Amino acid sequence: MVDEPPATLRRFDLERADEVVRRHLRREYLEHPTRGPYVKSRVLYEGVEAEIDPAFSLELFGMFCESRPYLEKWSRGYSGSYRYRILAAELDRDPGST
Repeated sequence: MVDEPPATLRRFDLERADEVVRRHLRREYLEHPTRGPYVKSRVLYEGVEAEIDPAFSLELFGMFCESRPYLEKWSRGYSGSYRYRILAAELDRDPGST
């Protein structure tokens, strides 16, 4: 049921990036004792940058975030970074299921 990723993202290993981001969000946000279900795109990018395709730029990573069903765009900060709400039910859903 997830829409096709934007054409500019199709050259990346989206499955790998998705796996890394899901794991990071669970560990560093949802399972963390003091952090809540909100994350800024810039902070998320910095947290996973070493594990995803090095060709991802912050802007392309933002497009990636917008295409994920487990991230709901919440607000835009003064620095231009978006804040997302992590949808735990979607995060736990098998990415291959429809």
